[in-house]
Amino acid sequence: MTKSTIIEKETFRYEDISSLPEGNYEIVNGERRDMTPTGFEHGDFESIFSGLLRKHLSGRGYVAVGEVGIVIKKRPLTLRAADVVYISKEKSPERPKGMLEIPPDLVIEIVSESNTQSELTEKVKDYLSIGIGRIVLVDPQSETLSIYQKGKREVLFYEFDEEFELIEGLKIKMNDNIMEA
Repeated sequence: MTKSTIIEKETFRYEDISSLPEGNYEIVNGERRDMTPTGFEHGDFESIFSGLLRKHLSGRGYVAVGEVGIVIKKRPLTLRAADVVYISKEKSPERPKGMLEIPPDLVIEIVSESNTQSELTEKVKDYLSIGIGRIVLVDPQSETLSIYQKGKREVLFYEFDEEFELIEGLKIKMNDNIMEA
């Protein structure tokens, strides 16, 4: 007779938010979903967008990068990790601290090779459900961008050599901003 071990899954609650363990993960419906570390290219894209937003929106809001926690639901806890966020001073007069509990104006997600389409769709739906104004999915492999907007059913699709509006008043072409070695 073989002995089996039952591994109990840890369920996270909103009350745990200030004492979450270190690591690279999201929490969806109370359950931890580990995330694969990203590579240099991913970080480079985060840096490009952060620089553009800081340069063009200086003084009008706050920019953060690096798996910024956004509370989607308190019960059961759903906490998403965004690559780049911009939140206006209109929404948050003070510089945010800790996990964001108000929806940012803009979220940028850099698509990794390990992401599945269903994971990305679920994440975009979560972001839209809390009123995030604009979500930009950047796919370095296909050199495309998909833009989702609050209250709009159509998705805007661009290639890296096409101009698009990152956020109101800021039009860019990705190919003009990618640093070549």
